[in-house]
Amino acid sequence: MEKEFTLTQKLLILLDSEYRWFTLAEIEEQLGVSDKTIRKIIDETIQELPPSIHIEISRGKGVMLHYEKRNAAIGEVISSMYRQRTLYQLLDLLFAEGGLSSLEELADKLYMSSSSLKKLIIRLNNHELKRYHLRIAYSMPEVKGNEMNIRYFYWKLYYDAYEFSGWPFPGMDQAQIHEYITRIESENDIVYFLNAKRSLSFLAAIIMTRVLQGKYADVPKGQYDWESSMLHSSVTALARSLEQRYSIHLPMDEIRFLQAMFSLGQYNYYDEAKISTMIAMEKTNLVQIQEEKYQIVNHFLMLALTAFPAIDMNDRFIWEVGEFFEKLRLENVLPDMIAISTSNLTEYVQKECSPMYQRVKSCMQDWSQRYSDILYNDYHLTKLTLLIISSLRYKSKRAFLLIGGEFSIRHYVAKLIKNEIGDELIINTSIMEGLHDEIIQKHGIDFVISTFPVELNTVPVVIISTIPTKRDLENIRKELMQP
Repeated sequence: MEKEFTLTQKLLILLDSEYRWFTLAEIEEQLGVSDKTIRKIIDETIQELPPSIHIEISRGKGVMLHYEKRNAAIGEVISSMYRQRTLYQLLDLLFAEGGLSSLEELADKLYMSSSSLKKLIIRLNNHELKRYHLRIAYSMPEVKGNEMNIRYFYWKLYYDAYEFSGWPFPGMDQAQIHEYITRIESENDIVYFLNAKRSLSFLAAIIMTRVLQGKYADVPKGQYDWESSMLHSSVTALARSLEQRYSIHLPMDEIRFLQAMFSLGQYNYYDEAKISTMIAMEKTNLVQIQEEKYQIVNHFLMLALTAFPAIDMNDRFIWEVGEFFEKLRLENVLPDMIAISTSNLTEYVQKECSPMYQRVKSCMQDWSQRYSDILYNDYHLTKLTLLIISSLRYKSKRAFLLIGGEFSIRHYVAKLIKNEIGDELIINTSIMEGLHDEIIQKHGIDFVISTFPVELNTVPVVIISTIPTKRDLENIRKELMQP
């Protein structure tokens, strides 16, 4: 996505996050660009917005976004704006008929000069396509490079442009493809998340279009056990249906690619009894330490338990970790998949859950010393961090809050800490006659939270600022995790 449009997207998402005035200084800090650039982006965005949505600018107040939220979604507006970009229209044309038109003919279709089109292609080659190791040729423009990367690139392009509605593949039967995916769900008692099902239908259309153009993927069998995968038979049947519907032949590499992507899609199970059975099977399988795929999971679980003593190591958590590593192994089979796997939540998790993220990262670094051939990136660390955070069960502890200030501040800080930490922490704010080990033991205090140093031998002391910082709160959480 081009840089200017990325800024427009960030601006609209920011203004949509709260119904209030945003100062230019706030916007400048969030977008990381100058005041002048922000004003330019706002002026251009105002011109592109539909009549039902408008941006108000007021001297002394700032910027505010107005629209009736019941009748519009800002994400859909952003997607619609993206489709109007010349960059998108060029890439869409190249997908449909790349290599069939000269630079001049393509420029005519886009109502622009050949020199402007060449500049746009140079920009695409140096930025948007570079990450995927792709490029567009000049004489007979066509996206060139590894076939897998071309598919990944177009998959993201079209999903960004049609995330909520619409269908960008006129030669493909959307309803039929949707029905094929529904059949996979029924046969395996699963249900894909709505956005995942839509995304998979896009991918199927992209694969069919490329195969019809004579472009094939290369997915080696490798060491992955394709035949024992849950979706193997259903995806094989899907491939046969697609072959019949579009009069094509899908080689095994294409079927493996379909199976991998459908297996990596986000889905839930219909039947709770089936989930219980699968959880029990995973628990049983983990004792089969002679198989590497179970060694991989066991080794991580041991490292995680050491790093996070408060993990609730129940059967479901173990199963979810097993599912995570099964998908990670599958991603490693696909060429360049790891290099482009991303999550919109990564930046948030790295910022808001930084200590936990860093500990998960450290765990995986230790794990990698044994399994260095299995690659991962920030996307996978993000998923693992969220999985572990949701599984932490702190032991309930009692803390005494000691603040060298007036009594009302003590209560305020206690409430603030409770709101952030939760019910696992019981805070005592009473006035004690002296503060020494005997008093602490008498009141059953597990640790002390104080704004100044305290000499105690029987319990630890967590030093905080008068108003606790994020680091202070993380230190309190760490103390809760101690056995």
